[in-house]
Amino acid sequence: MPYTIEHRVLPEYLEVHVKGTIVEGNELREAKERWSTIASLCRSTDRHLVLAFLDLEGQHSTSSKFNLVDAAANMGWVPDYKLSVVVKNQEQFNHLSFTETVMNNLGYEMKLFLNKREARKWLLA
Repeated sequence: MPYTIEHRVLPEYLEVHVKGTIVEGNELREAKERWSTIASLCRSTDRHLVLAFLDLEGQHSTSSKFNLVDAAANMGWVPDYKLSVVVKNQEQFNHLSFTETVMNNLGYEMKLFLNKREARKWLLA
């Protein structure tokens, strides 16, 4: 498992930090593990708002991203969750914009950001 997940439970939301490397061939399985863990944290902490910081090296294929979003409900993700994602650079932002679009088209609420301030503001709006 070439990634770590750290979290803090705050009064209004769950803050999650994901750091690691996307391993080709394992990217979908590991992404499902990560997001299943975050969904489980949402349930156990009774939080529906998530501020996630992603610091992942590498990229998912387009099919992997679509399959991940398509499996969101099976991972415990529910449309009631609001996900605000902070990425470390414009390249990651561009790469994940497809995921953001598909998530929103399937009824989930997700938005990408390049900084915490804007991400938190949107999350709490």
